Amino acid sequence: MSHSAHVQAYAVASSLELAAVRVHELDMMGRGLDRGAAQVIAQSRSEQMRHWAQARQGLDGAKAPGLVSVPTSPERASEEAVSARVAAERDELADTLECFAIDKAKRRLALLRRSVGFAARCHAITEKGHRSDVPWMVTLTYAPGQLWSSRHVSDALRAMYHWCKRKGIPFRYVWIAEIQDGKRRADGKGRDCIHYHIVVWLPVGVRCPHFDRRGWWPYGMSRSDAPQKVGNAVGYLLHYLKKDKNLAAMPKGARAYGVGGLDHASRRARRWLGLPAFVQANSDISDQWRRAEGGGWISPSGRHYASEFRRVVLAGVEALQRVCTHTRAIAASGPFCWLSRGGVSHA
Repeated sequence: MSHSAHVQAYAVASSLELAAVRVHELDMMGRGLDRGAAQVIAQSRSEQMRHWAQARQGLDGAKAPGLVSVPTSPERASEEAVSARVAAERDELADTLECFAIDKAKRRLALLRRSVGFAARCHAITEKGHRSDVPWMVTLTYAPGQLWSSRHVSDALRAMYHWCKRKGIPFRYVWIAEIQDGKRRADGKGRDCIHYHIVVWLPVGVRCPHFDRRGWWPYGMSRSDAPQKVGNAVGYLLHYLKKDKNLAAMPKGARAYGVGGLDHASRRARRWLGLPAFVQANSDISDQWRRAEGGGWISPSGRHYASEFRRVVLAGVEALQRVCTHTRAIAASGPFCWLSRGGVSHA
């Protein structure tokens, strides 16, 4: 067994020991465990002792000068077998403790797509009796050698805002940042450089100005595509948010997206989408729920609701564990408003 495999065995043993302590804590809190869960914990403890023995033997052998750890019997598992065992035991322990692993990159990407997609669809809604505004796609790129600053895109959008204000039209937009891969150039220029995709909704007959020609983007080149070339603006924008590689490569201090021009109701609905599920099920878009110091949420009546999950670590993997379940007034599938304020109490 290799040194890394022994380290994995050592890690899962530590995790099992910590999990056993936390299960005991839950039992002491009055939530209890069924007989099947108790059996699993007993098996986990015996596995823990075996892992500790293997880890200690392997680590001691790795420290001895001039000695190499070589399998001498079929009973000694390979590195792949140990990795598979660690994953299986982690999954089994997660099921027992009602945990699920957190993929931070995928979660951040999902939140980004939800926020941008919802804002874009709100901008595309047509008021009764009015023609739809048309989306213009604006792309802002940097010239080779041009240094990036977080203020560049905000200054450009501020200039566009004043242009719209002078014309008496609302400035409604969403934008995302992307890291170029340089595939479109034979020389590879522009690789790993940030650039921006902006969708601006303007009234019919109003053309979107070129940012570079007006001096709003003096750092490189801008491109404004007409609505007939853009097609489905929402789908075109979300196309760039399929993978999380762009988020990981963002320079420090860079924002991944931005939204502007939403009306009050749309802003409240967008905020509602970011609330925990139990808050969504007990709150419409106008209810003033707020975070509590030290964790949990405060209802409009002032009652404190503890978080339904807490963070745990299973074999080096961060996970969420359910510790309680709050009652839900409705099964909310999207932003809503109460028909009668007297029907639901938060006390």
